[in-house]
Order: sequence, then C-alpha cells, then structure tokens
Amino acid sequence: MVAEPVQATLETLSYFYRKSSDFLSSSQEKLFEGNSLDKLTSLYPFDIANDDSLVSITRGRSQTSWLSRCFDQKWKSLTILTIGLGTVGSIWYYHKNYGSQSISSRTHKQNHSSVNTRRVPKLSNGARRDIVLVVGSPTEPLTRLIALDFEKRGFIVYLTILDEKDFKYVESNPITDDINYLNLNDTLSYESQLSKFQQLLELPVIPFPGAEPHNLRLVGVVFAPSLFFPIGPIENITVATWTKFTDRELLYLKLFSSGLISLIRNQQSKTILISTNIVSSLEIPYHAPETLFQNHLKHLFTTLTREVRQHGLSVTQVRLGNLHLSNQRSNSGSRIANLVNSEIRSWDEDMRSLYADSFSKAQYKANPIKSTGGRGTSLRELYHILFDLLYSKGRSPGIVYCGTGARAYAIISKLLPESWLEWILR
Repeated sequence: MVAEPVQATLETLSYFYRKSSDFLSSSQEKLFEGNSLDKLTSLYPFDIANDDSLVSITRGRSQTSWLSRCFDQKWKSLTILTIGLGTVGSIWYYHKNYGSQSISSRTHKQNHSSVNTRRVPKLSNGARRDIVLVVGSPTEPLTRLIALDFEKRGFIVYLTILDEKDFKYVESNPITDDINYLNLNDTLSYESQLSKFQQLLELPVIPFPGAEPHNLRLVGVVFAPSLFFPIGPIENITVATWTKFTDRELLYLKLFSSGLISLIRNQQSKTILISTNIVSSLEIPYHAPETLFQNHLKHLFTTLTREVRQHGLSVTQVRLGNLHLSNQRSNSGSRIANLVNSEIRSWDEDMRSLYADSFSKAQYKANPIKSTGGRGTSLRELYHILFDLLYSKGRSPGIVYCGTGARAYAIISKLLPESWLEWILR
C-alpha cells in the first residue's frame, strides 16, 4: 500500500529517470567504442571514391546525422521526465515550507497591527460594526467552529439556517447567544430574506444611549464547507441522496440569483468559498457525491470570480487539505475496518458480490490520503487565512490552499497521466 502518493510519485519518476540515463549512457558507449559507426558509413551511397578526405567528411556527416536522429527523441523524453520530476519536487518542497504562509505574510505586510492581534477593529466608542455572513449548516462541526472563531475575534456573525433540520438543531443546541441567524427555511422567499438583511445594513444603529449612530458593514460572505458525504458505488446511492445534494447545489444558485451578488457589490464585501480539495481533485473511487458536489462549486465560483472582477470584487476559494479536527486517528486500521464493514453490511447481496473487495481496498488506500483527523494542519491556520482574506487590501487571490496535501494533490492530479493516478489509488 502506498500511504503517501506524493512520495510514490517522486520515487516512480526517479526510477524512470535512472533507467533512461543508464540506457542512454550504455548506448553511447557502444556506438563510440565499437565499429557500428564504420559499418553505417560504409553504407553511405556517395562514398564511391577512395579519397581519404572524402571518406573522412562523409563519415563525419554520417556520424552527426545518425546521432542526431538516434538521440533526438530520447533526449526529448528524458528532458520532459526531468522537468516533471523537478516540478513535482519543487512544488512539494515549496508547499511544505512556504505554501501555507503566503497569504498571511502578504496581508501581514499590508496591515501589520490588525494581523498581529487578528482582532476586528471597533469604533471609537467600542461598538462593533463589521458583519460576516456564514453560509452553511450549523449541524456541520467545522461550520460551527468557524462561526465561533469569527465571533470571538469581534465580528457580528450571521449564520444561515438552511432547512428544518438546521432549525431544530439550533433550537436544541444553541451555539452561543452572540450568533445571529438568517433563516432561509422561512416561508419568505430568498429575495425577501436578503432584502431584510440589506435593510439591517442600511438602518443607523445606536449601540447605547447617547452614542453616535453608525451603519453596520458587511465585510464578507463565507461559504462554509461540507465535510460529510455518503460513500459507495454510484449505482448503490439512492435517488433521495442525489436529490439532497442537487438541492444543496441549487442553494448557491438561488442565493446568487436572489440578490446576494448585488448586496456584496453594494457593500464591497469579500466572498470566500471553503471547500475540500483532495477527494475532488483525485476523483477517488466510491466518492462520487463529494467529487461532483465540490467540483461543481469550484467551477461555479471560478466563473463568478471572472465575472465580478471587473467590478473590483474579490472571490477567493480556500481549498482544504487535511486538517487537525480531533486527536483521533481516523486513518488507523481499526477505524477504517469499522467504516468498511459498517458500509458493506448496509448493501444487498448483489452489491457486496460486485464491489465489496474493490471498495475495501479503495478505502484502505483513500483514507490515509483524505483523512481530516489525527495528523493535519491546525485549525488556527485556517482561521488566520480567513481573517487575513477578509481584511486584505485590494483584490484577494483567487485560490488559497490550506491543509496538508491540498496543493500537492491538486498539482499531481493535473500533471500525472490517468494511468499513474489509477496505479496510485489502486
């Protein structure tokens, strides 16, 4: 089992590099040490004279021409292979040492004092002014953690309620009294809900008696990630499951078509999409719902970025790798075995006979790659990146990577041939 595809890729490229070098060296030695060149020049059709100078010239031309043809294609292949090896190695080294620090470093230079503390600036009377809207389900653990961190740093936080399940969850498990909610599950349309939210931003606010009135400001809209997706063969996933994820995709489109982009433009707010990146980049088998959902969002927000850039708006995708969400190692053998056995038991006999062995092997290979528990980047780094993006001056970068493997696997999926990816995931 190849536990780390980056290392496996480097080893494979190194192997082919050594083989190619050995072959070229041995071929060159045979040519110059043996009489192969003499035999080839004797076949030259214009070598009909016994003049030594003519023979010498002909032989030289033959050697040059033959060597050029012989080594041209092989050197091209070797050059491409060497460039690939160097590119992957350089990207891996850069990501390991510098990649995750780039956005924070740039913003730190732009606004040293606020990044030092990473606290939301308040008005002179101590009142809060800056709002961040978090679009996501409060039932998602990472969404709750992001909303809590925003609130602790001094934001006025609004978190969406997407459906009846979210509403019941918030009623029975309130996150904190200081978080506000935008109920998109209400009988009112999305247009009405966003219109009410915009009115909130336009009305003067008096934080306490005698204070100067001020207007609230929407600093950013953050689309929180979904981390939990069903797994299994495509033909075994129910229609209801596909419908659920289709409805979730439609949520983003409905918000954009109901005035959210206009609200963002009026407020000059930052837009941030947080999405998982490893599974969707590698298109790991038996993870079709996550792959389709995340790739759909990537394409949607990439298109949005190019459309609103002319208006001076920033849309950034924060693509996640492995994050340290708990001290439990979700890629341990026992946990993977429990996951595999639990999933396979829910299948009927036909599905088990068709996919059980392949599914089990795929999970043992995929879980160490996509694991978000145990080893991984600290959540603090994600919090810092989000804060820095919200307060960065000018236009923010279109894509930022956060988490172990986020950048490396994305590059690998684009550089390596499909057959190599299949070998890594097999």
